[in-house]
Amino acid sequence: MAASTKQRGTVDLVPPVPERSHGPYALDADGIAALPARYAFGDACVRRVVLDQEFGPRTRGRVARIVIDARVVAEDLRWEPVCLDLTGVQHLRIDESRHFSWVLYDPPMFTHFDGLMRVDLCAERFGRSSPQNAREVFEGSDLVFSATGGTWSALRPWD
Repeated sequence: MAASTKQRGTVDLVPPVPERSHGPYALDADGIAALPARYAFGDACVRRVVLDQEFGPRTRGRVARIVIDARVVAEDLRWEPVCLDLTGVQHLRIDESRHFSWVLYDPPMFTHFDGLMRVDLCAERFGRSSPQNAREVFEGSDLVFSATGGTWSALRPWD
């Protein structure tokens, strides 16, 4: 009887995010540079955004997991899920996609202002320039996060 009660309270509408196959790698200067070296982000798509926040005296704050299907440059452009795990997320903006899913035209843009890392997934709007301040990062972006840190990982293929 206890098992059926537990099952009744659990609703799983989507398959879980696959486990890591490589990583996690820090989103420091080397880790950020490794992303466009490994992945071709043109026509990549955001598969999943998972937000989590704990409450109470000892929490890790708000975290975000962003899973992107991208092509591996060195492996005949095969598709692989790559995951950005952001910690200490302080601000975020997720506007509704105009299409079925988020399509990335450029690699994510990582900038640092006021001691926080900004991860902008709509970086193509800047062209060759970069934002000059934190406000510019959020203006005009539909999918952007500011966080204290994070990692990236390659994930196993989806089931």
